[in-house]
Amino acid sequence: MTEFLTALKADLLDRRLMPLVALVAIALIGAIAYAVLGGGGSTASTPTTVATPGASTGSSGLSISQSTTEKAVAETTNGAAEQRKGVARNPFKPLPEAAKQVASTSTATATGGSTTTSAGSGSSNAGTKSRSGPSTSSGGSGTTTTPSKPPTPAKPQTVYHVSVLFGTIPAGAAANTALLPPFVNIKLLTPLPDGKQPLIVYRGVTAKGKSATFTLVGEAILHGTAACLPSASQCQAIDLQAGNSEQLEYLTPSGETVLYELRVASITAVKASSASVKSLLRGESKVGRELLRHAGLTAIPFLRYSSQAGVLVFAGRGASVARAHAAAHHGHRA
Repeated sequence: MTEFLTALKADLLDRRLMPLVALVAIALIGAIAYAVLGGGGSTASTPTTVATPGASTGSSGLSISQSTTEKAVAETTNGAAEQRKGVARNPFKPLPEAAKQVASTSTATATGGSTTTSAGSGSSNAGTKSRSGPSTSSGGSGTTTTPSKPPTPAKPQTVYHVSVLFGTIPAGAAANTALLPPFVNIKLLTPLPDGKQPLIVYRGVTAKGKSATFTLVGEAILHGTAACLPSASQCQAIDLQAGNSEQLEYLTPSGETVLYELRVASITAVKASSASVKSLLRGESKVGRELLRHAGLTAIPFLRYSSQAGVLVFAGRGASVARAHAAAHHGHRA
């Protein structure tokens, strides 16, 4: 055994084998150093990273975050000191340079998308502005809506409600004392006493509700305070003020005389909306309109309807109209 070792020592100390012995020694020392340093490097902790507000998600779907302190990162899993003097790193985590490139690409893409969206919003707003309604404009930071001006509500109009009493006076009863049937808020063109045997048709009131006007459609002799139009001798319509009365003496086909009385109980002015005015005009009596049309009495002498519902005004402003109206009052009283 001693001889074997002596021969081996002699062979190793031979100059031809010196390089091989040195190489084996260096490899042995490297293996020992690798085992010691590699084991200690594998237990080193990875530096903590904090996600910044600007962190974005790459195309691979992994969240990219940047470390608060930049350090050299080794390209191997064991973090050997011979590499880049860095600590161990996760091989699935992108390098900082790649993360910056991905973040820049994502930011550029997001900016382009928002620009396109703004342009699309502007086009949509332009289309909205062409239509009626509130206008909308797109600004740099948001959308500003300008409300349209609300429509001005229509002013209420003045309408007049007329209530009358009309009926026959019993034989022997005094005028203005008999009980007569009431007609409250009488409609325009209402025939009285009814549509089967009409004597008068209600036409409306004169300006400011001074009097109520009725067209005569039956043959009768008049007695009272009403004014006749166009004259006392050609009385086609009568004006009667509130509180006054007029008697109509009517001769029946059988030759019997019947006395009717008309009293204007009240003329009341009220404010009404446009809808109420339209309802008032639509509420005209169709029977009375047909009676006037067949009798050719649609027009009223010296009077016409004004823009105010149910209100009559004089057709002309000349002195002849005023004289005719005054003559009608004077002639009827006479």
